[in-house]
Amino acid sequence: MQQSKTIKTTSLHAITAIGIMAMSSFWYSPAWATTATIPANLKNMVIESPVQLKSFELMNHQREPFNRKNLEGKWTFIFFGYTHCPDICPVTLSELNTAADQISAKQNTAKAANDIQYVFVSVDPGRDTIDELAEYISYFNKEFIAITGMKEQLTQLTSQLGVKFKVGDGTSTQYFVSHSSRVLLIDPQARYYARFRAPHYSEEIIDGFNKIRDFYQIQMNPK
Repeated sequence: MQQSKTIKTTSLHAITAIGIMAMSSFWYSPAWATTATIPANLKNMVIESPVQLKSFELMNHQREPFNRKNLEGKWTFIFFGYTHCPDICPVTLSELNTAADQISAKQNTAKAANDIQYVFVSVDPGRDTIDELAEYISYFNKEFIAITGMKEQLTQLTSQLGVKFKVGDGTSTQYFVSHSSRVLLIDPQARYYARFRAPHYSEEIIDGFNKIRDFYQIQMNPK
């Protein structure tokens, strides 16, 4: 898995793009995802009517509860996947790690740690134990948070975000899981506020996030 963190080749991104196309049926755009009042440069990212998240109960890789309250007061990047994912997940987490390092470097380190968090949600509870998640996420960034739960608990969150996942055919230990490839952004009010389409590149994540955050400040403090 250590090798996964450093893989950023054209061929791997090509594989990722193919996987994204294959999984397009596992993502849908909610009816409220319009672009009527959103600036042109944010039409593909910011949600017209942000969705206030309701309660859900999951557990992080340190065996601590993770719920809606953990999303309040900071920006949260959320990505859904699983530790046995062959391409999309390691590539995306690598790009998020690069983005996180650069975003943090451009602002006060302590402030950055409090203002932004990165959450990896495993949708493979059958194989991804807490110990497995702890080991996996640490290879990408020790500050990242990995969370999971039983299928019913995961659905409490995914259903609110328009995310679907499905376990494919195989054996009890060897199978693929189809899942959304987008990175979602939750605002400090614990609302689903924006999303980044795959394939993911750190430069685009950084640029997009800066623009989204500026737009958010304008919305929160209109003249």
